[in-house]
Amino acid sequence: MLAGCGGDDSEDDGPQSPLDEERAEERAEEHITETTSVLPDSLELESFGGSANAACENPDLVTVSTRYWLDGLESEDNEKHVEALHEYWTGHGYTVVEDSRPDDRFVHVRHEEDGFSMSVTEDVDGHLSLGASSPCIDPQGAEE
Repeated sequence: MLAGCGGDDSEDDGPQSPLDEERAEERAEEHITETTSVLPDSLELESFGGSANAACENPDLVTVSTRYWLDGLESEDNEKHVEALHEYWTGHGYTVVEDSRPDDRFVHVRHEEDGFSMSVTEDVDGHLSLGASSPCIDPQGAEE
């Protein structure tokens, strides 16, 4: 599960990013594309749930998120794939929020610059999924 608005140290209930809903969706997709560049060429992204919005504590704000199954990867290599994602994130401006390995294959990170969160998780069948979520935004955008 991705956290978009909770647990952050912002001093007010305003947007945590100037992006509007459309640009936040685009940026979430960019995070997915950039992150998956470290995975094998056999990777196929299968969207599930489409782009989704969730309310923040401030009812005028939302988070935008997207999630994909990571198809075309051998499940016996999931540990290696999750580690490749972890290495990418820690080398590209993300802070690890939660890393449940080795008990569970789940890593949750937050990008230091734009506040977007990402996570990778393995389901009970050994299938990996990857998601990206914006910080709280005004759907119409906000002045910088």
